[in-house]
Amino acid sequence: MKVINLHHVFPAHLEFDFTKTKDRDGKKIFKTHQSVRLGMGGYAGFRIKSKQLLEFDSDGHDVTVKEKGGFNTNDFIYGVSAYIGYKATSIYLKYDLNSLFKDNAIKQNNISLGVCFDFN
Repeated sequence: MKVINLHHVFPAHLEFDFTKTKDRDGKKIFKTHQSVRLGMGGYAGFRIKSKQLLEFDSDGHDVTVKEKGGFNTNDFIYGVSAYIGYKATSIYLKYDLNSLFKDNAIKQNNISLGVCFDFN
């Protein structure tokens, strides 16, 4: 069984880039993404679509059932996020402040960890 939730998320971060400045003809040059950088912020977004895929074997036949719907998930998501990187590669962590499901008996929040590659 697979449940797929597609969200459109808008992140906003404050980034601290620790790349050293360089002097060229008496002017300071500020380069970015040449050293360690740290970002902290948050995000907000909304659910675009949810679907469930059931794949099973029935009497020797492969059966796939697709269902679309809300599946009791929240339509709006928001949370905090941070990343730390070196040059064009970062490790990204985000934590949803709202729970994934609307009427869940136990409050469960998503934590996501990933790798980001910047193409500047």
